[in-house]
Amino acid sequence: MTANLFGNRFYGNRTPAWHKLGFVSDIDRNAQEALGIIGSYWIEKRPVTITMNGGPVEVGDYALVRSAVPDDPKELNFGYCTKNYNIVQPDSIAQLFDDNVKQPVETIGMLGKGEKIFLTWKLPLIGINGDNVQTFGFVAVGYDGKYGASLSIVTTRVVCENTWRAAIQESESNQSQDGSRGRVFSGKHNSNNVERDLGIWMEHTQEKALAKTTELESKFTAMDNIKIEDAGILANLLFQIYPDPKPLPADYPEKLRGEKQEKIDKVAEDAECNRNAIQALFSGQGTAINATGWGLFNCVTELSNYGGMVKKPVEYSILMGNRDKVMTHAFNVIDNFVENK
Repeated sequence: MTANLFGNRFYGNRTPAWHKLGFVSDIDRNAQEALGIIGSYWIEKRPVTITMNGGPVEVGDYALVRSAVPDDPKELNFGYCTKNYNIVQPDSIAQLFDDNVKQPVETIGMLGKGEKIFLTWKLPLIGINGDNVQTFGFVAVGYDGKYGASLSIVTTRVVCENTWRAAIQESESNQSQDGSRGRVFSGKHNSNNVERDLGIWMEHTQEKALAKTTELESKFTAMDNIKIEDAGILANLLFQIYPDPKPLPADYPEKLRGEKQEKIDKVAEDAECNRNAIQALFSGQGTAINATGWGLFNCVTELSNYGGMVKKPVEYSILMGNRDKVMTHAFNVIDNFVENK
């Protein structure tokens, strides 16, 4: 496995990367400070020319040329673009982050010969009874004339080429409907506003994460404070979370009734099995389950994710996108119960 870093250009906040390269800080730093430590460079757009009729003629395209740096003292061509291509310089990315996010940078680095740059920062944690999940804002910008600028919310701490690819794949394959996970901004370099928009989306992502964290911490804490000790209340909540299917209407075609009824019976059987399983987990078979709304929610999490074997941090499902529709439905049912107590 190769890190494919540009020289030693990697900064990590407190935690070393697997490749042990770059600079690891023991104090929080902003992006401009981190970039100053590892070293930056510039990308310049230069007209492409050909020799025609005995002299140089511009063809209308441009080369993307990286400046010389001490450890690579020759300029380098990364690719080609049109005149409308707008370059978001590494220094500009760092300044945009510092101006709009105003948080310590987690990682920043360059890949290849500098044709890609990444920046990550930690988004707020949610912690209830020791459960938490760490997510990152992930900025990715390319200078090869093909890859644009993007901002995503991921669980991958980007430190190298492989983690870059993993984060990109995560952002593309785990898109949440509410924009709380996955790709939240994608900009093309031919947009006059790509730099401005990237900064605005950085600020929006941080603000939204803070608001969502505060909201969910409040709801989870409220769940943890409400006891569920009445068997009838528990049974009612379980029927809301795992409801029986509606019966067939009287005018359903007779020739299709048998086939359809089999499917309904199977759904009803599964719902009953799930209710019984949650009942068992809630009654003491679950992992560190208490008799509260929070405990009930963790029972649903445990069953949905691992069939009652292992407890998984529940915030991942709610804050970062629904792994399972049942999780979201259970959250809404229990939240409504708690609010009406």
